Amino acid sequence: MMSMSLSVTDFGTLDQIVNATAQVKQTINQLSAETDSGYLSSTYAGLGAAAAPALNLSAEISQTAQLQANTQNAATIQAAAQTALGQIEGVASNFATQAASLESGTASVGTVAAAAQDAMQQVAALLNTQVGGIYVFAGQDSATPPIPNPAMLTQSAYYTAIQNAVAGLTTNGAAATQAAALTAATSAANSPFAASLNTAGAQSEVDLGGGTRVALAPLANANSNAVSAGVGTTSTGSYTQDILYGLASLASLTPAQSGDANFIPFLQGVVTTMNGAVSAINVDIGALGDRQDQVQSAQTELGETATTMQTQLSNLQDADLTQVATQLSQAQTQLQASYQILASLGTLTLARFLPAG
Repeated sequence: MMSMSLSVTDFGTLDQIVNATAQVKQTINQLSAETDSGYLSSTYAGLGAAAAPALNLSAEISQTAQLQANTQNAATIQAAAQTALGQIEGVASNFATQAASLESGTASVGTVAAAAQDAMQQVAALLNTQVGGIYVFAGQDSATPPIPNPAMLTQSAYYTAIQNAVAGLTTNGAAATQAAALTAATSAANSPFAASLNTAGAQSEVDLGGGTRVALAPLANANSNAVSAGVGTTSTGSYTQDILYGLASLASLTPAQSGDANFIPFLQGVVTTMNGAVSAINVDIGALGDRQDQVQSAQTELGETATTMQTQLSNLQDADLTQVATQLSQAQTQLQASYQILASLGTLTLARFLPAG
């Protein structure tokens, strides 16, 4: 009898197996992609119902990362400001002591005057402290140095005006000389500070999130939290300006003035000014420390928030690689079985389905 090939499509078997094989191959491709990338899908659309929450979490993570960067920069600026303020306070304390030593006659006027000139430049340089190109005490105009030319401060109109006032000590008396020196120190025309600070200077702030903003460093020419005592008589109202004014007053003294009756009363006024500046700057150093703690707490909280959100996002989009490996192995076994069935179907003939007779 003539052998006749069996048309398996008549039974629908071949089409079913071919379709099933194609689906298994698609599954293998998807599982292989998950293994390579570690994600359930390369697109948000492929996440299905998880796409919307994953998108929202990604946006929140990005915003939190920016806040973390802001607080890190803020912490660096605050640390630099704290160090500089501590050094300025040290200068003020030292020269309050040196002024007192002139009263007692244990130090020479020429030596203290020369040291005070150097100290003026040192304080000016500290007020120009930079972090990453940002002037720490410049406020919102952070690209401009608070004191444009610190090295020339002892040759500036500011210093010259105070020097001229102190030169009249013998003639005008201690009180009038101090008043004249204070007027010279507070005159806008003589100001050694940048124009942006003299007009509408404002402290820089950092956004901690949730609508909370915290000021960074004080302005170079203004107190932050402290209130200076003796404003108008022994103080300019700003401890940094008081320190520069006190140093300029000491630097302007001459040995010839040391025997004048007005010398000691004038020195007492300088000591009062410097001690008041020390008290005020310590208040701002403490307040800055509190703000540093606030930024540090925000950094910790933002870090914890970022970790939590990243875990939530991972739960939505990350593949379970152990489970994927098992599924991939099963799919590959299934594909191999499908190939074997297809191969066996190709050898079937009608004679193999008929009974022998």
